[in-house]
Amino acid sequence: MVQCSASPAKPQQSLSVAVIGAGAAGLVAARELVLEGHRVTVFEKGSSTGGVWVYTDEVEAPDLLGQDPERHKVHSSMYAQLRTNLPREVMAYTDFAFDDLAGQSKDSRRFPSHEEVLRYLQAFAAAFQLHKLVQFDTEVTAAVPIFSHSRQHQPQQQSDGPEAAADSNGNADVAINGHSHHQSPLPWPKWQITTHRVHHKRQRNSTEQLLKLEHANSRQASASKPADDLTDDSAQQNGNVLRSNSTQSHAQTDDLQSPEGASQPDGNTQTDSESQTATYDALVVCNGHYSAPRCPEVKGSDVFPGQVTHSHNYRHNEAFKGQTVVLVGASASGEDICREIAEVADKVYLCARSWQNPAWATETVPFGHQHNIWRRPVPSSLAKDGSVTFSDGQRVERVDSVMYCTGYLYIFPFLDNIVSTADNRVAPVYRHIFPLSTAPTLSIIGLPWKVVPFPEFEVQAKWIARVLSKRVHLPSMDAMQAEVQRFYADLEQQEVPARYTHQLGDKQWAYKDWIAEQCGPDVAKTEPWRRKMYEATGQNKREFPDRYRDVWRDDDLVVQAKQAACKHSKELRAG
Repeated sequence: MVQCSASPAKPQQSLSVAVIGAGAAGLVAARELVLEGHRVTVFEKGSSTGGVWVYTDEVEAPDLLGQDPERHKVHSSMYAQLRTNLPREVMAYTDFAFDDLAGQSKDSRRFPSHEEVLRYLQAFAAAFQLHKLVQFDTEVTAAVPIFSHSRQHQPQQQSDGPEAAADSNGNADVAINGHSHHQSPLPWPKWQITTHRVHHKRQRNSTEQLLKLEHANSRQASASKPADDLTDDSAQQNGNVLRSNSTQSHAQTDDLQSPEGASQPDGNTQTDSESQTATYDALVVCNGHYSAPRCPEVKGSDVFPGQVTHSHNYRHNEAFKGQTVVLVGASASGEDICREIAEVADKVYLCARSWQNPAWATETVPFGHQHNIWRRPVPSSLAKDGSVTFSDGQRVERVDSVMYCTGYLYIFPFLDNIVSTADNRVAPVYRHIFPLSTAPTLSIIGLPWKVVPFPEFEVQAKWIARVLSKRVHLPSMDAMQAEVQRFYADLEQQEVPARYTHQLGDKQWAYKDWIAEQCGPDVAKTEPWRRKMYEATGQNKREFPDRYRDVWRDDDLVVQAKQAACKHSKELRAG
């Protein structure tokens, strides 16, 4: 078991911090906060760690477009045969390689299954003893900022984290990594967190069963965006088909006790049989953005006789046997799912406005193992006779199913008007992390997309933890507001739609390195091999989309990655 060791700098204060989500972002956030001396509680809606990587065969019946706010919600968007589209060396956190799974690994492929990623995350949680910080089967239903310039006397309950005893003025002497620090009243908002106990329903509806529902019960009204705003998965895809964690909560009742080591809230709590309200110094949101489908509005959807779904509710291909299928959106999920469905379907049409390889835009011959997949522009209309017309005027008759692989929406149902999510821009937010109105005690991990997610979560978490401990500081509010305004103005000048605000792509490396600089000299910038491997994988995928996961040409980088992993592993255990 790996023991958490302190970094060489000197935190100035320890806070009680609530983390929403025990997936890839929430777990590394918890680790970094603990390393920095904070007292952490993680709220997880599910029954285990892993977030979106916890596969379920269940789907959101009968709302397979995921547009009804009252629908039965399923968090995971994983499909049964999903393999990552980034190699395991690149995906891993910087100091915990997939090789650290040791005897727990059951899939040694460079591009492993979702089951292997879940094993990796659970091994990470075990190595750093994070499970004891997590409140499972609870959901955060409200997070309200409390603006006050003084701290009431709030006795701390003992936990494995640093302890603080506040005096009558709200000051406290806090033990951080064995050293006492005087903690003054906070000028930042604290957070009143309301949580609710989750009772999981054991539904087991398969995709095949759901796709056989009667048309009147299964077809949903199309949602949220006009046809000229069709967007593919790239508008909400982190590089490895990642759709992060679930919204979580902390319902502490007689039969649901705080896990050993979890921090206790600062204030008095209000509890009934199912819910609890408590106060924390800070809140870190890691609820992800891969569970609320983003669907286009296409003319004729209300009269189309076939099945209309979103890839969020795709699990298996059997239900598409012998069908003619149209998939809209050609990023990671669209490219994968069209090939999977084509194994059993008669014909598949993959639609997009742009393609990962520009040369694909002019392809006229079918591709795939069965040579039964055609590329088309986005659909302009669906018809009651079952036909689909594309934006270039081409038409396909007798379409059985339409599936939208068009990405996801950012949602924060527990935050009331603290941030805007209009047109899928989370705003106003400094450096994709700190909402301006409540910085720094509210932060969000994982907003950027088209990135290597796990290492990015890690460096974001380091910065947040150090800002909260006052080891490092944010700019003045005026300076942050000015920078955010400049950023939005630059996007507008470049005619970048608001929904692409958090897309980084090639800018991810400078972004991560900038955050590393803010953290201090002990946080390393991106290792060169990692960027080279990411770029080599992208090139390989564009050249060999059907087999890039099993054939590659960057063995030299694999050697460098293994050497780096060995070095980090030794350093971690020595620490």
